[in-house]
Amino acid sequence: MPLSHIPENPAGASNAARRGWRTDVPLCDAHTHLFGGLPFAWNLQSVRGYMRWFGIERLVVVALPEGGPPRPRDDGANLRCLGVKAVLNAEDPAHPVYALAGLEPHFDGTDSAADFADQARRALDMGYDGFKSLLGKPGARKWDGRALDDPIFDPFYSVLEERGRPLVFHVGDPPDFWDAAHAPAIAKLNGWLYDETFPPLAQIRAEAENILRKHPALHATFAHMYFLGEDPDEAERLFERYPNLSFDLTPGWEMYAGFTRLNDRWRPFFERYRDRIFFGTDTANGHASADLSTYEKGCGWAPNLEYVKPAEDEWR
Repeated sequence: MPLSHIPENPAGASNAARRGWRTDVPLCDAHTHLFGGLPFAWNLQSVRGYMRWFGIERLVVVALPEGGPPRPRDDGANLRCLGVKAVLNAEDPAHPVYALAGLEPHFDGTDSAADFADQARRALDMGYDGFKSLLGKPGARKWDGRALDDPIFDPFYSVLEERGRPLVFHVGDPPDFWDAAHAPAIAKLNGWLYDETFPPLAQIRAEAENILRKHPALHATFAHMYFLGEDPDEAERLFERYPNLSFDLTPGWEMYAGFTRLNDRWRPFFERYRDRIFFGTDTANGHASADLSTYEKGCGWAPNLEYVKPAEDEWR
């Protein structure tokens, strides 16, 4: 289903007002970001206020240092996340913050298998809880030029296997992004419209699945439900085949259209595999305030599980 066909959220359908939500259900937000350009004190209050207002019991901050078009390199991403983890956990150890380091390829042919393995060891020894890789994003995959299952990455995956640490992996994008006739303008505006110069979605997914074959003990989480909102059969096949694979529920607008249209198929999937599907929001550090109520307007849509349709010109 094209993203432009997703309806508006019905009036009065707010999950925030439903009995038991955000009061009786403890929340762990497994996928948030801290982007660059803001003071460290801002980042601390951004995360602190967000957790307190929404009752987040545990939170994962995910670093994105990788460069390559259309994203600029963010050299401070890893240390920013680790610093926020250290300070907030000292303040409030009952509500822990976890930090995932971002894998840092150089995109210039100077990387080696030993370098990637060393990145993993050093980061875990410093106190990171696992890793995030954005190399499965089609633009990064094109820019890097190496398959996700290239042998150069095997020692990196093996270190995570040996240490029992998770890897959150962005693999692919919504299928519509390869279809110029149906891709929303938000994809075009962000450089996410993929022509024949980009690897096709099927190829990227095949590379990712081969990682799971080669590294069966790897605790991999494919972000954004692996963009399978319209394909519960494939989601079930993967979970049956790879018992250490998880998905996170970080939106992904298109997934809600699929969940709604195929509710009879998705509901039993969520019930059966509820321990392998992690709640996440993709929220970031765009808001910080001592007035915690202000977080509702800027950040509430994600913890409330409410679809918020972007401006109309983003979907034409």
